[in-house]
Amino acid sequence: MAVARQRAFRRWFFTLMYWTRRARWDTGISPPELVRTIEGNGPERMPAGRALDLGCGTGTNILYLAQHGWQVTGIDFAAPAVARARRKLARAGRSASGIHVLRGDVTHLERLRLPCAFTLLFDLGCFHGIDPAGRARYAAGITQLSAPGATLLLYAFAPSALAGGAIGITGDALAATFAPAWTVERVETGQGPNGRASAWYWLRRAP
Repeated sequence: MAVARQRAFRRWFFTLMYWTRRARWDTGISPPELVRTIEGNGPERMPAGRALDLGCGTGTNILYLAQHGWQVTGIDFAAPAVARARRKLARAGRSASGIHVLRGDVTHLERLRLPCAFTLLFDLGCFHGIDPAGRARYAAGITQLSAPGATLLLYAFAPSALAGGAIGITGDALAATFAPAWTVERVETGQGPNGRASAWYWLRRAP
């Protein structure tokens, strides 16, 4: 019951923040780690393909990927975020075939009947707030939907006492959750808001 209450509160909180436009994490700027993966000169650079944005918020990164030739599907449970994402894409002239924003649960991706063979899966701070059982379903869901050799680019906080430890994951726990289908290829550690330890993870789907 505690997990269910925690999950319900988190959904209510995020929906309220988007509805009141007080979502401080919604910067409207794509993170440099994603930009580097799409446009950079390093080994992580990817050619345009099919991308899945998990916890897409108001669509900033869907729009960025679409502008760089990607077919993109975004998923979020917060109705106000999904509505704003759709308006943002429409204003930018990106409401076209291959660009979709869906309201749904990333821990039950099978309910959305998504196309398979995503080559890039992107998560900017969604996975680290999911309970352990939900994380296992998330990992199984994206594994079913991803192409062999796909990249998962994921940002997560490390565990802390904030929110009773409900948000955050260690690198070892993350790697174990996605194994054996995914391998962590690279990690870049840093600090998030309020000085919280965080990291970007690049994972590769087994061929």
